[in-house]
Amino acid sequence: MSFIQKVFVIDAEGKPLLPTHPARARKLLRAGRAKVYRMVPYTIQLNRIVDDPVGSFTVGIDDGAKEVGIAVVNEATQEVVFQGTIRLRQDVTRKMKQRSKYRRTRRSRKLRHRKAQHLNRGKKGFLPPSVRQRKGSVLRVVTDLKSLLNITKAVVEQGQFDTSSLAAEKQKSGIEYQVPDYEGKSFRAKVLWRDKYACQHCGSKEELRAHHIRLRSQGGTDTPGNGLTLCETCHVALHQGEWDYAGKPKQFNYPAYLQTGKWYLYNGLKELGADVHRCFGWMTAYWRNNLNLDKSHSNDAIAMVCRTWVPKLCGREYHITPRRKKIWEDNPKKQCTERYGFKHWDIVQAKHRTRGVVVGTVRSLREKAIGLRTVWDDDFPVAYSKSRVLWKPDGIAYV
Repeated sequence: MSFIQKVFVIDAEGKPLLPTHPARARKLLRAGRAKVYRMVPYTIQLNRIVDDPVGSFTVGIDDGAKEVGIAVVNEATQEVVFQGTIRLRQDVTRKMKQRSKYRRTRRSRKLRHRKAQHLNRGKKGFLPPSVRQRKGSVLRVVTDLKSLLNITKAVVEQGQFDTSSLAAEKQKSGIEYQVPDYEGKSFRAKVLWRDKYACQHCGSKEELRAHHIRLRSQGGTDTPGNGLTLCETCHVALHQGEWDYAGKPKQFNYPAYLQTGKWYLYNGLKELGADVHRCFGWMTAYWRNNLNLDKSHSNDAIAMVCRTWVPKLCGREYHITPRRKKIWEDNPKKQCTERYGFKHWDIVQAKHRTRGVVVGTVRSLREKAIGLRTVWDDDFPVAYSKSRVLWKPDGIAYV
C-alpha cells in the first residue's frame, strides 16, 4: 500500500475542493495564490472563487462506546484522505450522578424550590445524556470534516446482537462467516444446550432447570449469558442460600450504548446531507481480512467503505478528542488553564537541547515548563521561552 499525505483545499467562499499534493500546496503558498487556513488537518484557502467544485467523499464510521473509528475516502480515486480515532468521554454518567446529589442536598435546605428535573425521563424520544454526548461527538467531528471535504455519503457499522436475524443477514450476503448461535427457541433450551445438558454445580443430568444468574426482578434478562444450568436440588439450595454462585452474568452495556443512539446518529448524518448506509460488524471483519488490514477502529472504517479494492492510505492517523463546550470553573484536575498565552490542547513547536525541534499538544502547564504530548512521551517537558504556538484548536483537538 502506498502512503500519500494530502492537503485539504477550500476556495475563497469556504467551499471544500479536492485535496491536493503537498508540493502543489507549497507552490500555491509561495506564489501568493493561497494562504494557510488551518494547521490540523492542514488546509489552505485559495484567493479565488471556484464556481463548480468537483469531487465527493464517503465517510466510514466504526461506532463504539469508548472509541470510534472514522475514515474519509475518495471512491473515484480510491484514496483515503483522512483517518483517525475519536476518543469519547466516559465520565458523563458519573458527573450526572454527582450533579443529582448536589441538587438533592439543595432541596433539603431552606432555599428556593426548583421543580424536579427527573420528570422528563421516560418520554418518547428521550436519549440519556451519556449516549447523546457519544453520538453528538461523532456528529461534531463529521460536521468539522464536512467543512473541509464534500462528504455526500456515510457508512455506519451497526451492532447486531440478535443471532437469528444475524443468520438471516449472513444468508442474504453470501459471505462465509461462522455465526455464533444457540440451538433452541426458548431461554431454557438455549442455556441447556450451551451447558451440554448437565448441572454446572454437581454434574447431574436429571431434572434440569435454567437459573437466572441475575434475577429478573433485579433487572436480569432472558439472554443465554444470564443463564446457568442447574438440577432441581442445586437450584432450590441456591435460592435457599445453602451455596453461592461466584460467576457474573454477561453485561450488555456496550451494545446498549450502540443500539440506543443509533437512530440519533443516522438522523444527524442525514441532516448533514449524507446518504446513510449501514453494515454489520461481521461484514467489516470479513472485508478487513480480505484487504489485509490490521485490527483497529480506523482500519475498520476504511474496510467498510473500500470493501473489495485496496485503497491508497494517507500517512497520518489522528487521535481526535472533542473538547467540552462548557469550561467548568474550579476544576481540581486543571489548576491552570492558561499560562503565558499557552492553553491546553494548543499545538506547540519548541526547541529542546537533545531532541531538537519538538512538536506536540499541550497536556499540562507547569510553573516552569510545558508538558507536551509527543510520539515518544505523553508529558514531555519544554521551556516556555523556547516554545511558540502553531495552532489553537476550536472545539475539536486533532493529535
